[in-house]
This record gives sequence, structure tokens and C-alpha cells, in this order.
Amino acid sequence: MKGPVSKVCEYCKEVFTCGQYGCWCAQVGITDQQMAWIEQSFHDCLCPLCLQKVINGEMGPVYHQKAQ
Repeated sequence: MKGPVSKVCEYCKEVFTCGQYGCWCAQVGITDQQMAWIEQSFHDCLCPLCLQKVINGEMGPVYHQKAQ
């Protein structure tokens, strides 16, 4: 696949644009632990807002460790 496509965030259900191989998400600073959590928790991509929440520790592996 080439070019941007519309996707629906698996977490919040918002529609967002995925750039495929040149996507915006390749530019964000996400840890291997966070990426592993996303891969285990979802089948497809998260929108920019939800991905930022994972990066900030508002959801994802760090958030779940704090809550326990």
C-alpha cells in the first residue's frame, strides 16, 4: 500500500490519517516497552492523541504499573 489512508483508532474510535511507510507515527518518541504494549493490546494503529497518551504514560504499560 502506498499513500495515506484513513483509519479508525482502536482505542477512542476517532478517524485519523495513516501515512503508511512515511507515517507521522515514525517520528514520535515511543519506547520499546510502549510499542510492545500497543502490539499486544491492539490489532491496528492508535490515533495521534491516544499514541501521545501512551508516550506521556497516561495509558499503556507505565500507567498500569502506577495504578497497581
